[in-house]
Amino acid sequence: MPLFPETVRAQDWRFHVKCNLYVLFDFATAPIRVWTGDGPLTREAELWHGIGRRVDQSGSPLQSIEGLQQAMNGTAPLMTLTMSGVDSRVVNAAREDLAAGEIEGHRLTIWIGFMLADVMGDVPLDDLVVLGEWTMQRPSFVGQGRTLRTISLPCETIFAQRSRAPFGMLTDRDQQRRYPGDKALEFVPTMVDRTVTWPRF
Repeated sequence: MPLFPETVRAQDWRFHVKCNLYVLFDFATAPIRVWTGDGPLTREAELWHGIGRRVDQSGSPLQSIEGLQQAMNGTAPLMTLTMSGVDSRVVNAAREDLAAGEIEGHRLTIWIGFMLADVMGDVPLDDLVVLGEWTMQRPSFVGQGRTLRTISLPCETIFAQRSRAPFGMLTDRDQQRRYPGDKALEFVPTMVDRTVTWPRF
């Protein structure tokens, strides 16, 4: 029996079948579900918000997922989600509401799903199938000119830190998880390539 029986049957009947990606951002406060189509969609008993198929003036897509590939030979490929064409208000909202603690270290899951293109509206075919799970890293923001803004979100697979013990990084975030309120590693990022003379007389 094929993995997508309804999709295969629709293809056999020469119907037009669409393929879409479904992404779950499992943020700390509340998860956000989006899909690569237009408008809201209820599927798998969940509401998915469409990010659309917008393109820029050159016809290039404003949303992209780079590095969506299978980990082979012990590699841990980095995947990057990019959204361009957002204005400064979206960037500021992401900076304020989706701070590092809200995004970094949380799960991201991507599914693949098919839909039958019908004159009355798209009809979902089969169940969604998980392509993989990743861990979201700190996002970056780039501005070009007065209007164009781009948000990039790198994501790592579970194999990226497979040789490192839980909470085994010398970062303030891990230290807070080990000992909440401790200030020992608060200034570690400012110490990179810096010479400290101690003791001082």
